[in-house]
Amino acid sequence: MKPYIQRDLEPIVLERMETGLITAVIGARQVGKTTMLLKLQELIAAKGPVAGAMIFYFTFDDPLLRAELYRDAKHLEREIERRTGMPFPGDKPVLIIIDEVQKVPLIFDWLKLVYDRHCENLRLVLSGSSSPELRLGSAESLAGRITFLRLFPLSLREIIKSAWGLALPPPLWDILGGTHPMKDFISRQSLLYSHKAELENLLERILLEGCLPAVYAADTPAEKLLRLQSMIETYLERDIRAMQEIGDLNSYVSVLKTISYEIGSLLNLSSLSSDLGIAYNTLKKYISILEDTFVLNILAPMVPRVRKRSVKSSKVYFFDVGIANMLVKRTEREHIHGPVGGFLFENIMLKSFEAENRNRLARKNCYFWRDYDGHEIDLVVSAGAHLFPVEIDYGKNLPREKLRNFKAFFEQFPESLYGIFLYRGELKEEQLGERKIFLIPWWLWW
Repeated sequence: MKPYIQRDLEPIVLERMETGLITAVIGARQVGKTTMLLKLQELIAAKGPVAGAMIFYFTFDDPLLRAELYRDAKHLEREIERRTGMPFPGDKPVLIIIDEVQKVPLIFDWLKLVYDRHCENLRLVLSGSSSPELRLGSAESLAGRITFLRLFPLSLREIIKSAWGLALPPPLWDILGGTHPMKDFISRQSLLYSHKAELENLLERILLEGCLPAVYAADTPAEKLLRLQSMIETYLERDIRAMQEIGDLNSYVSVLKTISYEIGSLLNLSSLSSDLGIAYNTLKKYISILEDTFVLNILAPMVPRVRKRSVKSSKVYFFDVGIANMLVKRTEREHIHGPVGGFLFENIMLKSFEAENRNRLARKNCYFWRDYDGHEIDLVVSAGAHLFPVEIDYGKNLPREKLRNFKAFFEQFPESLYGIFLYRGELKEEQLGERKIFLIPWWLWW
């Protein structure tokens, strides 16, 4: 049995459960939702507040269970009564975990009824891999009763903790705005500096295979490729197509492959429609479906408060670079060198930030910025009254054009305290006018 990689979302799920609200964990297939929920089931059974005998796990991936529910909307109640020999829910705390809940839309009415009647003794945890069905069902039946959390593929923080058994301090973005960030960067570096060579090998590995838990934990390259191919054939080509009524599989796959070649590029639907020979509205529908099923992530542009000549198009990223690589057969290490490696590196860094930021109660706003003179900032983090521009580069040095990007950004946004340059080089700082640019090794981005 492969070792379990602890997810940073676990304690947050437990905290949300304590509020008494229904807790929904959403995310793409194979990001580890089921594994994490089963692990939480073990933890809760061992430590409370619900005894193991009163924890019930159901997966709506099971077609027989789905059939039973369509025959009898109260089937879960009756099943729990059969297992316990007591009326549902009884006078003891009960936890019901339902996996892939969106596959039985009628369940949301039942959830509302049992929650309203028994919320003091009942805890409900749901998972889903399709946002529209889950959000539509919850909006109609569970408004004010449900809280959402998002699970992503493994983040750098989770991978590093697992690989070296480290207890890491709070995430880097918690210190944004501090008066002496370099002291914190140095302290963080001391935890990992002795693993620098191993970390570089790790980076090359995840640039190629991505960060899906089952792929990352697979023992052989062949198993990793099989798991990635299975994900494409089942989730991307079969499940999403069936759920969202995609008619032409070839045009849909062409969109996926084209975007996998252009990770981190501006999303120009008119140009893409013309290049692929796909109707604009059809293309727009495909992009929306891929967003709703968590395959693609859109990073919005930052629009200045004062009217400026800034790019208004969004940028597009994959939820996992291993899937993007498999779609276009980037399966060997030589395939990810050069510019391609830079785009994949940017994708991983941005997704690692989003994996932690997304589930905060007070999440930081993030954008990218580009003007019509060609200056660009890959990620702009808004923290309080301040902005923090972050440039991401696969190289080991700070190119002069990156300094020009920072300079242009600081001129337009004087509320910026300092800049961050994320790369594969050494920790240091550089003065740019009145502000500093902190050059941070990628492996401190957690």
